[in-house]
Amino acid sequence: MFVIIRNIVIIFILLSIAYAILSFTARVKHRVHLEAEYKTQSELRQITEEKDVFVARGMKRYGRSYKPKLILGVYIIPGLIMGFLIYLAQYT
Repeated sequence: MFVIIRNIVIIFILLSIAYAILSFTARVKHRVHLEAEYKTQSELRQITEEKDVFVARGMKRYGRSYKPKLILGVYIIPGLIMGFLIYLAQYT
């Protein structure tokens, strides 16, 4: 029993590291994309809105979108696969 709990804890730690890396890189890529989008906008828009405000608003919209929620699949998909494999091993 101790071995199973130890393995689950190790897997959870590894999945947490993968989630943190994916989440961080996705946020950085989106921020870079927003900064590039700000540079390509017209000068009139750049005068009326500061870069920091534009990026902050874009990151707030990103936080409410589906993309960050889909990254949670890092936990869900391996859990479902492990559960299915355990089911197959026990009941077939």
